[in-house]
Amino acid sequence: MEPYKVLEHLEGLARKLGIEVVYQSLGTDEYTTGGGLCRVKGSYKVFLDRSEPVERKIQILARALSTFDSDEVYVLPLVREILEKSQLSPE
Repeated sequence: MEPYKVLEHLEGLARKLGIEVVYQSLGTDEYTTGGGLCRVKGSYKVFLDRSEPVERKIQILARALSTFDSDEVYVLPLVREILEKSQLSPE
């Protein structure tokens, strides 16, 4: 599956789980981060740096979503496999 399609499926899963995905420029000349999961006023958000390659966005988003229970939500088998692998792999 094309990486952009995988990213779209992960974004869709985030919506189903009530998690907002926010694309912004994260960082400066001195400091940069690819993004990650955080909680803002009781709501979960995953921030992704829009300048990151799509593969890195998938990695960050999958790692964040893998911490949530998605058993009650239909997830494509390939996407579920990505979520499971992201739980096991170090950052």
